[in-house]
Amino acid sequence: MASFDAFMPLGLLSLLLSGCAASTPSAIIAPDAELARGPWSEVPAVEMPTGDASIPISLLQDVAEAMLKLPGAKACDPGTRRPIVGLSTGYCATLYVAGGRDSLSWRVTEPVQGSHDACNPFFAVKDDDFPSPQVWVVGYVHNHACAAAPSSQDLSVWPTDALRPFVAMAEVRLIPGNPAPAVFKNTAIEMTSALVAERQDGTRFYLRYFPTGEVQQWSETSARWVTLGICAPRSARPPFRSVAPQCRDGNLQLLRD
Repeated sequence: MASFDAFMPLGLLSLLLSGCAASTPSAIIAPDAELARGPWSEVPAVEMPTGDASIPISLLQDVAEAMLKLPGAKACDPGTRRPIVGLSTGYCATLYVAGGRDSLSWRVTEPVQGSHDACNPFFAVKDDDFPSPQVWVVGYVHNHACAAAPSSQDLSVWPTDALRPFVAMAEVRLIPGNPAPAVFKNTAIEMTSALVAERQDGTRFYLRYFPTGEVQQWSETSARWVTLGICAPRSARPPFRSVAPQCRDGNLQLLRD
């Protein structure tokens, strides 16, 4: 195990030297749209069962491959290790499941474009294949232009059990026509959010986190999710920059896979 500080000098210098993508994919949703569209053609749906009641790693890997190709998604100042205003771009997509009790698939919406340091996902989804009563939002995923662990800002918008719009991102009852969580063969789909960041050498790390505050990292070595700790957000103080969350056993320690 290594502290996250050991990974901080990972600004994506290679991308800054080679430049951003030449064109903007047409699948990006405008920030002023009313709802998310899905499924995103760049990310194949993952049929249940996955062996896990939460976000499957294969879906996150496919989302990362597509999302990190978007313009500015990896642009990071190698000196300050902070996003570059006007160049770095945050994107977020809504994760959902669609279908019925006996045939359910994990899907992701087309991405929403945010600013250099933030992105606001949608809570309602229009799926091309299923009507609203057969669509359940179960979480969201976003990129970090500069490789980073979850911040307190991330935790403050994690899915919770409270019916608070713009906080309970994965609360399925925010979607009209879906009064109950998605259930697949008597197993309720877990509410969760996720983050993906890329190191300078091109390797990526995947984190997912739950309403309980549990943070897990995918281990390529052992091919399983490993719990890193239980964390909660902390309020930012002047100058109101993003602060690290308060974790039960100290700072998050990323796996060294």
